[in-house]
Amino acid sequence: MKKHLVITGKVQGVGFRYWIKNLAINNNINGWVKNKMSGDVEALIIGEEKDVRKLIKLCEIGPSSATIQNIQVNDYEHDYSKEGFNIF
Repeated sequence: MKKHLVITGKVQGVGFRYWIKNLAINNNINGWVKNKMSGDVEALIIGEEKDVRKLIKLCEIGPSSATIQNIQVNDYEHDYSKEGFNIF
């Protein structure tokens, strides 16, 4: 399963990208996460359906230092075959 996320709220400058990377690695998720100029965080998460759904649920809560306002979740139709989880 491949999902593209855009997380809005107080999500930059609070360690969100490192938090999601650790969760991704611990849940067998590949992909990437990056800050957007808009102040949002964007992520691509790829893995087994149960693992992807679990990570999305955890992102709805976020780390204690963040305030999540909204998460936009869309299917990701493009090819992405890199192993691991990167922070850009």
